[in-house]
Amino acid sequence: MMADVILATTLLPLMFLAFFLLGRCWQRWRSEQDSVTEVARQHFEIFQSGEFNEMAVEVAKRRFHILFERGGERAVEASIRPGPHFIYQVRALAEIGTDAAGRILERQLHRRLSENELEQVWYWIDLATSLHALNRQESLPHLLRCSEGARESPLGHYFAAETVCILSFAGYLRQPETVLGQAALRLLHRVVEGLRFGVSPQVILEARLGDLIETLWDHRPPGAAALHVRILHEALRILRRAPHLKAVLGEEAADLETLDWQFSRIASLETTLRAYLKEAPATLLARVTAAQGAERAEILRALSDLRVDAAAELLPLAEGRSCEHRDLMMDSLRWSRGPHVGAWLREYAREHVPMAKRAGNRLEEDAPRQPSFKADLPYANILRALRGHPSVDTEKFLILAGQDWDPLLRMAALSSLGWWEPMLPEEVHACLTHCKRDPSPEVRQVARAALARLGERGSLHWFRQALFADDPHQVAEAAHVIADEGLTLLWPDLDLLQDVDHPDVAIHAREAVERMAEEMELSRSTV
Repeated sequence: MMADVILATTLLPLMFLAFFLLGRCWQRWRSEQDSVTEVARQHFEIFQSGEFNEMAVEVAKRRFHILFERGGERAVEASIRPGPHFIYQVRALAEIGTDAAGRILERQLHRRLSENELEQVWYWIDLATSLHALNRQESLPHLLRCSEGARESPLGHYFAAETVCILSFAGYLRQPETVLGQAALRLLHRVVEGLRFGVSPQVILEARLGDLIETLWDHRPPGAAALHVRILHEALRILRRAPHLKAVLGEEAADLETLDWQFSRIASLETTLRAYLKEAPATLLARVTAAQGAERAEILRALSDLRVDAAAELLPLAEGRSCEHRDLMMDSLRWSRGPHVGAWLREYAREHVPMAKRAGNRLEEDAPRQPSFKADLPYANILRALRGHPSVDTEKFLILAGQDWDPLLRMAALSSLGWWEPMLPEEVHACLTHCKRDPSPEVRQVARAALARLGERGSLHWFRQALFADDPHQVAEAAHVIADEGLTLLWPDLDLLQDVDHPDVAIHAREAVERMAEEMELSRSTV
């Protein structure tokens, strides 16, 4: 049955990551939503248990057949309502498989079905999954037009994975100058990136990812285009993970042969792509000042991906009153090496944030529902960027910011400590030790991570215990947190998990080790 196929090929590969992603994004959602809705909870339960109510799909199919006979498309469409039954209704339409069913699904893409961000994303994923099952090429423009909201969500990798697998997707990569071509490029980036975060490598086979990268390369615009740079940069990162991704598929000879072929398409371009990426920073830096809107945003993201020192170009822009994407500029300034950059970041924050006053207020456990500072003030981005600018003044600044009443800002400040041997060791250790007793559990974890980076045994033991928990979801999350936080002292423990029998744990451990190896290589290359 169609529902079985959809569940086996799409839902099951996501099961082990669903709760992991929810946990990592929970702080953000909790600050914007009252709670996880019934629909979101339903999807996570399906992914966790693997149980899909096929009877509900059959009931919906029978009802739709009757409605099609009596009232046509309008009658069927009028009966579709958001809620827990929505997933079964759209699966039923996918199984019916007619053009009329496809048109109804397409029109749902343009409806705002929920004001809850997470719930709306699940509706989009349900629709993309059903249209993918139909392999309906006419649906691609509809999916691309509504892709921005779904793509930018924490679960956007999975909407993107469903979309790029539909036939004729490659055609949009041949027209990168068009609106739909740009949307296709952004979805492709999300898919290639998502392969490092739990998207099933089955998408490499079904989307023919190597062929898509070749098409992208053959139809690139002159010079270095930011989206192309980002996709090709991720493609090379995936290429070094080929042995790990092949292990996920098991020993099915046909699948492995197809996977090898797709990787070979990327490998055949590797030397050329590396030369392209080496030359790209100069072109991007020359363009960033004149670029506006989405183009500037993508250039800034590409500069961050490539870790380019862009201070000479970005500091004058960031000082302007009507500066676009100041937050992305701050992210990029993390990779600038001049000592004046750290001083500029600290001074900019001091001019706009009453740090001492905020530090004098009672610490809150929960994040505020609205940002606690102006929307155009990227204070949290500045705090995170300062991890690239070690100095005594930076440590003093971060210690003060670590006392902010807003837990999101305390987390950002503390996350930038411990990346170098403290120049104020007593003050830094005292700050982090105090924050281990913070009212916010998320802040406590960030403080432990900073102490673990500095080699504190108790904090290292805390993270090590999570790696060997009985719950595979907890182990997967621990592996990613260890990689995110740069806990290199736990590298040997991650090594032990790379060959465990549980395939989901093994793939996450391998990804964590790979990321730590990448970080070490990049650190050595910049010394």
